[in-house]
Amino acid sequence: MGLGGGESQSAAARDRRGFVVLFLALTTVGLGQAILFAILPPAAREIGLTPLQVSIIFVTSATIWMFMSPYWGRRSDIIGRRPVILIGLVGYATSMLLLATSILVGLRQALPLMLVYLLMIGSRCVFALFGSGAPTASQAYVADHTSVADRTRGVSMLNAAFGLGQTLGPAAGAVFASYGVVAPLYFSVLLALASAAAIWGYLHEDGPRVTREEQKSRRSIKFYDARVWPFFALAACLQAVRATTTITLAFFLQDALQLDAEGAVRAAGIGFVALAVAGVFTQIVVVQRIRPTSRRMLRAGLTIALVGFAVFVAADEMVGYSCGLAMIGAAFGLIRPGAAAGASVSVTPEEQGEVAGVTSSVGVVGNIVGPIVGSALYELTPYAPYYLNLAVMAGALVFAWSSPAVRRVRA
Repeated sequence: MGLGGGESQSAAARDRRGFVVLFLALTTVGLGQAILFAILPPAAREIGLTPLQVSIIFVTSATIWMFMSPYWGRRSDIIGRRPVILIGLVGYATSMLLLATSILVGLRQALPLMLVYLLMIGSRCVFALFGSGAPTASQAYVADHTSVADRTRGVSMLNAAFGLGQTLGPAAGAVFASYGVVAPLYFSVLLALASAAAIWGYLHEDGPRVTREEQKSRRSIKFYDARVWPFFALAACLQAVRATTTITLAFFLQDALQLDAEGAVRAAGIGFVALAVAGVFTQIVVVQRIRPTSRRMLRAGLTIALVGFAVFVAADEMVGYSCGLAMIGAAFGLIRPGAAAGASVSVTPEEQGEVAGVTSSVGVVGNIVGPIVGSALYELTPYAPYYLNLAVMAGALVFAWSSPAVRRVRA
């Protein structure tokens, strides 16, 4: 009896250590992404690239990610979570190293502009090809090591890790930018490699979930799988709304408050901090204490998002916009892990990698569609994207209450 209890305690300790290592690893990825989004636009403009060319870099990468994420999810079911997480982190580090070097070469005009541009696209595609494995396999690892009742808490912590990194990224970028424009990117490479070393040394895994033959003998999870498609649809809606907000927020605040460029940067910074901090707080504190089911997270999150966007479009000063954005950030902190956890608990243990991959993939669809639609609507009126977001959240809320798949979820 004592031995069994000791083994149980040892396994629990390994799981806690694994979650801590995963949290730190995904925090470094989020931090690096935030640094990249802050550095790439001005650096690209100095090199001679247009905003459209910069957007093509990310759209190309996102399109590849959409196909690779389900692949890595299936692979993690066969070869294990840890190898795929390691591949993802090393791939991410390689991508950032190549991209930083490409930017540096472009700034020094050591190669023709078009060749530098192609190198930048290729560098980012490395992230999509290999880096897409890390978040997918991480979510599957959490599913492997949590009970159904604790799934939402585990998934929320992973999302919080990435959000925390995005919150810290701009500050880290500002510190290391004093050593050169691309120095923060090289710093993110070192962090990613250190995270990979920590995963290698401290992430315990029992082994693959299924054999190749077993996986081939069953049908793959499709976007339209009756068990999970409602959660995929809600995840895609969320990401589209999130991307629309992200891509238009700085422009909106500048136009609505009639600010100059410097004032717009400060206002957008306040807005993005409100979004990020509220989301991280919701996932690290609220979800961990209350332990809501994924169904309640989705319904509560969509309700809060609806109110948040209503407050935002009704506001006429920065305080009101910040309050609306804080509510929206808190809502995102509930909806995203709620959809991921809902899909996870709706399939078998042998399908966790696959469902994590497809969930990540449909989120990318929203990231592609949202900015295109949002930018087009913004040309009509700055409020148009936010009225659309309000309508999408209202429709999603009705769907979350009426969907049989969402109603069936008890965890």
